Amino acid sequence: MKKNTFKGEKAIFDYLKPGSMGPSPVVELPLRLNPYLKDSIHIYIKLMQSVPLANIKSLPAWYMLDGIPKNELKKIKHLVEYSSGNTVLSLTILARHFGIPNMHAIITPDVPKNKQNILKLMGTDLIISDGPASPDVKSEIGGIWDATQMGKQAGWKNLHQYINPNSPKASSEVIGKELYGQFGRKINIFCMSLGTGGTITGSGSYLKKKIPNILIIGTSIKTGSSIPGSRGEDAVKKLFFPWQKVVDKEVPVATEPAFETSLKLIREGLFVGPSTGMQLAGILETLAKLKKEKKLKKNTNVVFVACDTMFPYIDEYFKVLPELEK
Repeated sequence: MKKNTFKGEKAIFDYLKPGSMGPSPVVELPLRLNPYLKDSIHIYIKLMQSVPLANIKSLPAWYMLDGIPKNELKKIKHLVEYSSGNTVLSLTILARHFGIPNMHAIITPDVPKNKQNILKLMGTDLIISDGPASPDVKSEIGGIWDATQMGKQAGWKNLHQYINPNSPKASSEVIGKELYGQFGRKINIFCMSLGTGGTITGSGSYLKKKIPNILIIGTSIKTGSSIPGSRGEDAVKKLFFPWQKVVDKEVPVATEPAFETSLKLIREGLFVGPSTGMQLAGILETLAKLKKEKKLKKNTNVVFVACDTMFPYIDEYFKVLPELEK
């Protein structure tokens, strides 16, 4: 079989498997996006939207499904998850290839209509929860708890992305390994936004084992701001995965810088979303502080990960950045 050519009855299944296309590309940012290039600071973006299903959450979705014992898998007819984004989108598609026909997403009423329509387009059944938008993982109130209870029914399964160990494992075995293969030990700073905490826990842990002196930055949403796909600086403290053991510096980012920075990336041809923009905004803020403190070292390589695309958030860009209407 030729590279990137998939044949046979299970061709789509083979194509959707993480790593089937080889490592996702890494692209260096030019001077107009990286004002520290003149200081010999190189910033790279790893384009995870190039994977099948065009989103980073397809990795943990696959690993969580693949982690179900085969004798149990045969009995499951319904998956249920508290998610309104790429996790449940990916699970909806991938579950069918694992023999599970029905996907149910528990969402809150504030999820935009366009995002709901994307999930409906995939064939996801939507269940509205009136609980908090960012519930505590351990709480017995809200969508996460509802999903765990529904998953106990006969023929049902809740993979519980917020505590499932296969979530960080996916990021370790795919993102971490790929980056180390692409850079070796020459990564000085690594940045990810904080959502479930699984991606940064897995990929960050892998990189720290290989590169002990690496600085790992986690970006959260600044209090009073709103950025889709990520969690607030207070909410991240309630996450299950031990991201705090991996992250050296948490950088809260406000709404406008996240959208403005992602817009700059979009207009260069990198179709990323606000959760990716907040990473670059956090990186630039950190580099500014290091330079002011005279701690910015030359020949520093900084890597961050494109974790979303702009497409589900088009309307939000025009709300946050009204100058786009001109």
